[in-house]
Amino acid sequence: MLKRLKYLAAVFAIAVLMFEVNRVIFLIYNHDLANDCSAGELFKAILYGLKLDVITAGYVTILPLLATIVAMWLHVEERGRRIWSRVMVGYFAVVTTIIAFIQTADIGMFGEWQSRIDAQIMIYSPKEMMASVSLANGIYALLYIGATVAVALWLFRYVTRRWFEPVFEPKNRFINLKPIYVRCTSTLAMLFVALCLFVVIRGGISTATANISKAYFSPKMFLNQVAINPVFSFLSTLFTGDDLDEYNFYGEQDALDYFDEAMRGDDVEEATHESWLRTQRPNVVLIILEGMGRTITDAVEGVEEVTPNLMRLKEEGIWFENLYASSFRTDRGTVAVLSGFPAQPKMSIMKYPNRAAKLPGIAQSLRDVGYKTRFIYGGDANFTNTRAYLFATGFSEVIDEREVDFGGHRSKWGSADDVVLGWASNAITSRMAYGEPTFDVILTLSSHEPFEVPYRRLSSDLLNAFAFTDSEVGAFVERMRKSEYWDNTLIAILPDHGYPYPSSVTNNSPERHHIPMLWVGGAVAEPRVIEEYMAQTDLAATLLAQLGIEHDDYLFSRDVASSMSSHFGYWTFNNGFGIIDSLGTTIYDHTAGMILREEDDDEHRRLRHGKAMLQRTFMEIKNL
Repeated sequence: MLKRLKYLAAVFAIAVLMFEVNRVIFLIYNHDLANDCSAGELFKAILYGLKLDVITAGYVTILPLLATIVAMWLHVEERGRRIWSRVMVGYFAVVTTIIAFIQTADIGMFGEWQSRIDAQIMIYSPKEMMASVSLANGIYALLYIGATVAVALWLFRYVTRRWFEPVFEPKNRFINLKPIYVRCTSTLAMLFVALCLFVVIRGGISTATANISKAYFSPKMFLNQVAINPVFSFLSTLFTGDDLDEYNFYGEQDALDYFDEAMRGDDVEEATHESWLRTQRPNVVLIILEGMGRTITDAVEGVEEVTPNLMRLKEEGIWFENLYASSFRTDRGTVAVLSGFPAQPKMSIMKYPNRAAKLPGIAQSLRDVGYKTRFIYGGDANFTNTRAYLFATGFSEVIDEREVDFGGHRSKWGSADDVVLGWASNAITSRMAYGEPTFDVILTLSSHEPFEVPYRRLSSDLLNAFAFTDSEVGAFVERMRKSEYWDNTLIAILPDHGYPYPSSVTNNSPERHHIPMLWVGGAVAEPRVIEEYMAQTDLAATLLAQLGIEHDDYLFSRDVASSMSSHFGYWTFNNGFGIIDSLGTTIYDHTAGMILREEDDDEHRRLRHGKAMLQRTFMEIKNL
């Protein structure tokens, strides 16, 4: 009996040890994010992390416990006992491998996602996930997985061989002489252990069951992230599905009223609208820059600007100073730009083709008034169902590496921006020659990890990759300027999302989501700076209004040039949202039910509007 209790305790302890060692590795790998955290705070994060570690270790111990109970009633010979031992070791081999893969993926992704791994990763294909991994990081990951499995499996194997014991029957013995009451007593004891294990897995005896929020204890989000167990985070979200009613903060009518209040501007006696263009039917080129947030465009290396071309062009175009990206992923940012639909914290509408197909689209709105529409990408446009979404929302052509051999340098994501933008400028001007208005969208890719580009101006690989994209966008604009169609061309440039640069920038912060937008081209009436705060989703209504096209279908998109519109930026992160206006910022974490930041808003107006935005988003998704 004592051996069996030792066995279960050892299995449980080894599992907890695996999680604690990984937490230390996680901290070492992301040490630069802990600069504003004291040693005491980090130690507290480790202690809070033990809650989910113990719960997850309880799941690992379930099968060994059941096997122990069954084994007390089996009569086996020596050969049978060896088979039992091998079965248990096989179980631990599977479990340790799964844990090692989850923990390694979590460490590798955290730098970009700024959140612990969860089931969102399942919406991306292995090809899409591996495209961001350099060869060196891939090797390190395999070494870490191998070391984790080797050490943990050795420990599990050791305790199994030492303390896991079915009832042993020597050969030729037909009657088990061990008193039956001993096994009954031992079974009752094990059932009590099972009850205790159930309480551990449940997270205690209170009404609240185990969930991620048990790890939250600090307004510093990095400390909460440290405390989260990545295996628990992944498995707890894997089987829950997408809860479309999770963000029901208000009654339906109240939510609608607060949403209308948020979208409506200050009361004015007469509506006015500014016209920024020379013509209402220009050829439109929309360049979506991979990850080029304001922390990048404002950055310098020494005295060298990272994006000198964008900074030069802003002097001759319309510069939007206070624009905020909807999310931190390309699939969600693309929908925010092209459909004016906000990103969701834990799901991607693009992964639900039947719903995404019912979204409005700039391409469809322009197509309805005679525009020829096309989407150009140097990689595979099938990532996260993008191709299906594009065709459903009005693009008549989708050009990617399957349609065109762009040639030139290739990264894991596809052809480099120089050859794609070069091809695009020729294709766009050729189509303009037919006289019909055109709408072309180009999605760049060279500024995506692993930042491998055929260019070297800056020493940082990361900044150099963005500098490369900036250089090629500048060259694209100059080629278009030389064409005979320049005077009737509008080029709008903005990113799909920002980038966590420097590494201290957190995923929920306004700095992470602050992005540039520039309109340039002969169709621009005069240079100007738009100071109003706006969301990435506002591009749709703002652009269509400048072209004199109705945009009532874009519920979440505001015409920034209209005096009737409110002015604020809005974004979502992993189960939370942020909202910013000229008075300050509010950041809300839904998992913790906690306001992480609130400035100059005693009446919680921004919080009310942000909750209404999020609830209204899911009300609309359910109606799609």
